[in-house]
Amino acid sequence: MNKFIFSVVCLLCALSTSLAQPRKGSSILEIINVANGNRTVVKEFPYIIEAPNWTPDGKWLIFNSRGKLYKISPDKPGEPQEINTGFATACNNDHLHSFDGKQIAISHVTQEDRKSRVYTLPIGGGNPKLITQLAPSYLHGWSPDGKFLAFCGERNGNYDVYVIPATGGAEVRLTDAEGLDDGPEYSPDGKYIWFNSVRTGLMQVWRMKANGTEQTQMTFHEDRNSWFPHVSPNGKQVVYICYNKGDVAPGAHPANKNVELKLMPATGGESRLLTKLFGGQGTLNVNSWSPKSDRLAFVSYRLDDEQIFARSTDIGDCALAGSTVFDKPRGQYTISGSGANMWGVIDAFQYAWTEHQGDFTLVTDIAFEGKGVNAHRKIGIRVSESLDPNAACIYIAIHGDGLTALQYREKKGEITKSSVSENKAPTRIQLTRKGNNFIMKTWSVGQVPEKSDAEVILELPAKCFVGLYVCSHDNKVLETAHFSNVVFAK
Repeated sequence: MNKFIFSVVCLLCALSTSLAQPRKGSSILEIINVANGNRTVVKEFPYIIEAPNWTPDGKWLIFNSRGKLYKISPDKPGEPQEINTGFATACNNDHLHSFDGKQIAISHVTQEDRKSRVYTLPIGGGNPKLITQLAPSYLHGWSPDGKFLAFCGERNGNYDVYVIPATGGAEVRLTDAEGLDDGPEYSPDGKYIWFNSVRTGLMQVWRMKANGTEQTQMTFHEDRNSWFPHVSPNGKQVVYICYNKGDVAPGAHPANKNVELKLMPATGGESRLLTKLFGGQGTLNVNSWSPKSDRLAFVSYRLDDEQIFARSTDIGDCALAGSTVFDKPRGQYTISGSGANMWGVIDAFQYAWTEHQGDFTLVTDIAFEGKGVNAHRKIGIRVSESLDPNAACIYIAIHGDGLTALQYREKKGEITKSSVSENKAPTRIQLTRKGNNFIMKTWSVGQVPEKSDAEVILELPAKCFVGLYVCSHDNKVLETAHFSNVVFAK
């Protein structure tokens, strides 16, 4: 394939990581359990963040945003803490830490020629040291013994995999195939370098010995372009990100696409789908495995102009008209509703909703307004087969007195059932759908739940109504609640 064409494609991809192309939207920092695929939202940001690294001690996630590096606790997320990178204030999403956790390596776009070069600095911050004299160079790997860095470099019109001493020196070219070779990363035992290459047509995952020999194709997708393989710390699994064949050129990895995360054995073989999401550039550019190899951090995205629940209505017999107001600057839904109850064979409530097909995770902060009239007033997240008041459905019900439950109606018109949580009066709730499995998590802001509150198997159509609701439990009264920091990860 023509070298010039791939060079142009790669240059466009490189520019997308620099400050030359501003991106707008919201970023959702998430963690996924690789055993069961359960996703947990760590924090949503009203701006773009990219490429989380999990530190070896498990205490921090390091990410880049607006040219700088930050860290945040994955378990008790507060405000991000900036890492001092000195003059390097144009860092892109190619950054990582050494295996011993003592240093960070970054890719910084220099002022002189606006090209990316590789630098290193202490993990706690400091003045960066230039490692790659030539540019552009995009960092991706650090050898376990700390002696070498692996990067993608454009030299003489072709993008290839190179290694260089971590203290600086002569770079060594490891690949010379026509077209783009990118994303080189060492295996934990130091024997291999994993990378992605277009040499066979579509972008595929490859592996080679650390000295560049025995270059071997590891994936053989015919309808996917596969990028950025990351080996788990225990050396057993590899995660990578896939674009649909028709969405992108083989040598491109843009933002704002429907993508997949896939897992495969490090020894090779069939891969399996881990999750689907809206993202791409910034989602999984660097290794983001947890130290125990049981979880992954990644970033999904939402466009700025997206109001998640643009429609609302009263469901069932509501004597007082309800309302839903969206405060765009604050990203908050204020919902007022009446209705006698949500229980038995029929419901009545105010519903802010959207139609969605497939799996999702919906998480929101919740707050009742005032003391309320009835202790059984309810607010929460609801999924329903239709807008009928007696429809088959499932919903998180947070009662005025703190009772927390996952309630569901298996068939239209049947009696509602309930699975009660041990938690009382949570301030943050999450409902995840995986096929016909619905998972509830509840907790307080500033914490991350370690386990689910309840799980229910319920056969609902793939396309359902999903949204937020308020029921006053007294048809002569309007109750109001506020839903903020709403994240709808698809």
